[in-house]
Amino acid sequence: MQESAAKRVVSLGYKLIVTDLNPLCVCAKYADEFLAFDTFDVESNLAAARDLVEKFNVQAVVTLAADCHYTVAVISRHLGLHGISPEISRACRQKNLTRDILSKAGIQQPRFKCGHDLAEAKAFIVELGGQGVIKATDNSGSRGFARINAVDELTEPVFQAAVVAGTAGVALIEEALVPRQDCISELSVETLWYNGEMYWLNWVDRLFAPDLKFFPQLAQYRDMKINWGVEVGHINPAQHPVVVREEIHAQIKAAGLALGMGEEKGGHVLKADIMLTDKGPIIIEMTPRLSGGWDSSATTPARGADFHAGVIHLALGKPLDLNAWHTYFEFKNPNLYASIAATILPDAKDCIGRQFALGTDFNREQSLQLSLMNLKENKYVL
Repeated sequence: MQESAAKRVVSLGYKLIVTDLNPLCVCAKYADEFLAFDTFDVESNLAAARDLVEKFNVQAVVTLAADCHYTVAVISRHLGLHGISPEISRACRQKNLTRDILSKAGIQQPRFKCGHDLAEAKAFIVELGGQGVIKATDNSGSRGFARINAVDELTEPVFQAAVVAGTAGVALIEEALVPRQDCISELSVETLWYNGEMYWLNWVDRLFAPDLKFFPQLAQYRDMKINWGVEVGHINPAQHPVVVREEIHAQIKAAGLALGMGEEKGGHVLKADIMLTDKGPIIIEMTPRLSGGWDSSATTPARGADFHAGVIHLALGKPLDLNAWHTYFEFKNPNLYASIAATILPDAKDCIGRQFALGTDFNREQSLQLSLMNLKENKYVL
């Protein structure tokens, strides 16, 4: 999902240093220098950066659609480069910290608690009335996620799956949000902050098992036992009333200010995953990077915007002016719909190991249908 960014770095005439645990990763072939480190291994990457500044005039450190933004933030600060503050990055990375900050700011959040062992986790599930969700504190792709419908469903293996999927040694137990039943209830929203001001970039509707009822063409998924947290695909842009967008805009702005985005200089991205409930939109999580899931990397370019190049532009410390906005962040085909459909493995518990296909059309449902056809014909985005 970061290949287009790697290509753009090279096309702009810069040298590219890629860090990844897998030396055969997609972006390795574009690298002038490759570092075989886990992107979450902050200390190893930081030590390498100290050596690399002797060889290269490092201008920027970026991640586009991956969750290693804390590594990026630490290295950027150490090298004196433009970047999000490590404090904000860490608060977004650790979901319990996000919940705590937003709750203290008066922003509606589900009740939550970190469980250090099964007994503590079960006790909180009982407190929640016997139902809730359990997840890793700092991971993505629904790794370690499970919905608990009765206390007995929270077993040691379920608890340990959430712990092992994270790095904090604890699991996050939360009140289960009740999504609206009359619309697609989950969205991802990308915003751009520049010198403390927030600008709306994009929103997409994320499709999960309950949304199959809205689309007859998704019948192929109906016989599958799709876990509650496994995403089927998305449609770009989202389609909701203006009042919903205004509510989401206000909530993300308040959350961003609570995190400290109002104090950040230059340009930074802040993405929020949202659930629409009968009590209004609620933030599921926030992260200072562009969307994954082939949102910023496929459906957004298909609609004529180039968020990846825009983020590289801002990471280099360049200004967000009208020319930059029109060049990178404005959709050249705003009326086009772009959809992504994903393969779902039998009994999938998370969003890992999927393949994706793209479909575009000026009709929303047809764009989804075309993505499904491409999926069936193995015409994947990668």
